[in-house]
Amino acid sequence: MTVDIMMTMLAAGLAGFLVASGLIHLRLKAPPRALMRTNVNGRSVPAVLGGPVSIAALAALAAVVLVGALGWEPARLEEVGAALALAFGAMAIAGSWDDRRGDERSRGFRGHLAELRRGRLSGGVVKILAGTIAGLGAGLLLWGDDLPRATATLLLVAGAANVVNLFDRAPGRAGKVVLVVALPIMALGDVAWGVGAAGALGALIASLPVDLAERAMLGDAGANPLGALVGLGLALSLQGWWLWAAVGVVLLLNAAAERWSFSRIIAATRLLDSFDRAGRK
Repeated sequence: MTVDIMMTMLAAGLAGFLVASGLIHLRLKAPPRALMRTNVNGRSVPAVLGGPVSIAALAALAAVVLVGALGWEPARLEEVGAALALAFGAMAIAGSWDDRRGDERSRGFRGHLAELRRGRLSGGVVKILAGTIAGLGAGLLLWGDDLPRATATLLLVAGAANVVNLFDRAPGRAGKVVLVVALPIMALGDVAWGVGAAGALGALIASLPVDLAERAMLGDAGANPLGALVGLGLALSLQGWWLWAAVGVVLLLNAAAERWSFSRIIAATRLLDSFDRAGRK
């Protein structure tokens, strides 16, 4: 990784951080009642961080693309920029729509599909459709007629979006999971993805102290697009068996969530529990 690329990542990350910080400050002044949620500790917390994080991430990505178009080589993202915008934007819109519907009784794939059979369009079904369209679109943009690679991208984008959302059950948990996976990809994986994703990670870092303090939470509008971002990073950075191993892990986590509670597993594992509680009140 060259110095120019590192500086571009830092600039994009700082832009995402600053924009998100300002938007979060404004959002917390008068959070809508429709976005109030009762968190794991029984506190009423607004699920408003997703909007600022998503807007800041897409604004930073747009700035990077513009700088690249003006001739700055490290910011030339080409198809990766379009795939990032599609995956992140689609999941942000679907997640925001789901957040505004309020808490729904149906949980998990089986619950949402059962609702669909009854003729009800749940927020979960909308996100499944959005993840499928975004993942497939990103895969075709990146790999064209390489259907196995495009399929892996679809599964990683849609699957990771749901996995991160499943972790958004305790203060700061989803954000920590995203950073643990995304930062190594940024350092060692696809360079264009790292430059394009830097703004989103900067925005996430701006939101994390507010999340940990239980003043607000990511909600679906934040957790789903951040998960899609990580899934796309894996699809771009891994090859061969490593790629399909990542697909297997993501699918396994989705299947496991249908039967077991991640919160209970984390609480029963000392190392995971310590990491999960770090930074909270």
